[in-house]
Amino acid sequence: MINKNLLFNWFLVAIPIAIYLLAVHLELFRIHYFLAHFCAGVVGFIFTLSVFILHFNISNKPEEFVSRYLIMTTVQILSFLSFITALIYTGKPRIIVFHTLFLFLILLIFQTISLIRKRN
Repeated sequence: MINKNLLFNWFLVAIPIAIYLLAVHLELFRIHYFLAHFCAGVVGFIFTLSVFILHFNISNKPEEFVSRYLIMTTVQILSFLSFITALIYTGKPRIIVFHTLFLFLILLIFQTISLIRKRN
């Protein structure tokens, strides 16, 4: 049987991603198609790797959850800033940087909401 919270969390993430992909395919952002998907892939990779920090050896102690969450968020932000620095250094358009920043913030907000719901 499928857990309702898990299903809700998947929909919570899937809806903005579907809207994002639709906007990129319809070229609403007016950015290069490959570069937009590359940036989205890098942000997705950052979030996928950070899940391992939080979900391995989870105990029921709230103190450990908070410390793992802070470590995970710090690693995500530092990885993201490194990627943004590489984009700026290679001379990519600013719209790509803002596009990636917007995508990162949306995923960070949804991840935080789902983790708070999971803990409660």
